[in-house]
Amino acid sequence: MHIVHLAAEFAPIAKAGGLGEVIVGLARELSKSHSKVDVILPKYDFIETSKLLHPKLEVADFKCLESGTLHGNAMWTAENEQCRLHLLESRHRAGYFHRGKIYGCEDDIARFTYFSRAALEYLKLKKEPIDILHLHDWHVSLAAPLARDLFAADLPIKKIVLTIHNIEYQGKCASDDLDRIGLQGAAYLEKEKLQEDDPSYPKTINLLKGGIVYSDAVVAVSPTYAKEILTPEMGFHLDATLRKHKKKVCGILNGIDQKLWDPSSDPAIAAHFDSERSPSAIQTAKDEAKKALCQIYSLDAKKKPWIGAVTRLVPQKGPELLEEALRQTVKQNGIFALLGSSPIPKIQTHFEQLKIRSKNHPQLLLEFNYNEKLAHQIYAALDFLLVPSHFEPCGLTQLIAMRYGAIPIVRATGGLKDTVFDCDDGSIPIKQRNGFLFVNATVASMNQTLERAFDLFRNNPNMFQSLIRNAVKIDSSWNKPAQEYEKLYRKLVPQSAAPNHSFTDLREARGRN
Repeated sequence: MHIVHLAAEFAPIAKAGGLGEVIVGLARELSKSHSKVDVILPKYDFIETSKLLHPKLEVADFKCLESGTLHGNAMWTAENEQCRLHLLESRHRAGYFHRGKIYGCEDDIARFTYFSRAALEYLKLKKEPIDILHLHDWHVSLAAPLARDLFAADLPIKKIVLTIHNIEYQGKCASDDLDRIGLQGAAYLEKEKLQEDDPSYPKTINLLKGGIVYSDAVVAVSPTYAKEILTPEMGFHLDATLRKHKKKVCGILNGIDQKLWDPSSDPAIAAHFDSERSPSAIQTAKDEAKKALCQIYSLDAKKKPWIGAVTRLVPQKGPELLEEALRQTVKQNGIFALLGSSPIPKIQTHFEQLKIRSKNHPQLLLEFNYNEKLAHQIYAALDFLLVPSHFEPCGLTQLIAMRYGAIPIVRATGGLKDTVFDCDDGSIPIKQRNGFLFVNATVASMNQTLERAFDLFRNNPNMFQSLIRNAVKIDSSWNKPAQEYEKLYRKLVPQSAAPNHSFTDLREARGRN
């Protein structure tokens, strides 16, 4: 089976958040099942060639049409993470991928619609039959209508799968943004196509909606999130479209990169352990991690427990709740560690000012520029990880934390609800209980749960060690998720299927039937 992923990220060479880790983890695991797996992403100017295995120029020049002009591109290949990695080098005069960053440019719509078409132009040149074209988030969702309507006769793709990693981000634009890339934008301003579902914006194109409408399967990154996005509260105006296409919507929980997040060999942490160690031995290793951070940040080593978060500081993540938890932890004589940054200037400034006001506080570790090494060190030191998200499609942070023996305190939403099971929930087998959940994204609900966690840590060490034992035993690898994706692929493209056909042939066949 030949699977081609289009994505904006691929860890570690191009990573802005969890998406990059998901792409590499899934592609690597699928490759183990002997599938032919290709990943195509932009060749950003910050990608270090030294981190690529056997890089080579595959196609020296091919063209992509934009605004009536043919723009030059090249394609590089490398053998990374057991799959074939393709880096699309755009020679567009606007320097689309020479900005020193992945996202956050005023012309992100133009950058990624161009990438979507250029990637399909490359695949058209290759003339290799493709069983599954797998798209990830709005950045490449336009590839679905492009493949169906513009490349149907020339590009042999059997089925298209879209994974929604976060439905909040949808790629809203104008119809002339489609004109620029070769589609007749006005023709897509229809409810059944790419027209924005919010009635306040009838002239707006929604790229993510295009991926939903034109794909054969839509995957949300957890079973609970797959249900939540069908509701007006969590669908961000796409719930009606998703309900219409409900039969092709499913949820598959993400895994984590267990090579990257491995407390038994992590070079960033002070002491190592694995899931076979006793909870007391794990706590001893965590004490070493605490000591290391206490020395760097002048923290009070006598204060416990350690609670914290490694997160993007955006409204989704509940930054106001994190700040309240910080205050509560200090009152409870604990240590609070917060590592994160925000693309929203107002939020970033607020937390930077908080750090200035709290300078040299012996119970606070605050860093608001992302630091990969420090993230590992914080996970290794924490007793509890707090994730008070208003919504959370899957969440990798709670899976990473449990691997490092930190007990998650999370809001019961999305993938958090699917992976964390409350220690006081009598309906859950004791061996599956691994954390704390609260239902409402409110200060009162969170604080009540924090009180439960503080009380258990100080007054019930046996139960706390039981939670550690359960947490580190969880299989958070990509093995099971990849099997579920493989099952979905084979449902869409049975192995006994007839030889590949173009979409034109498939449409004609359907018409005859």
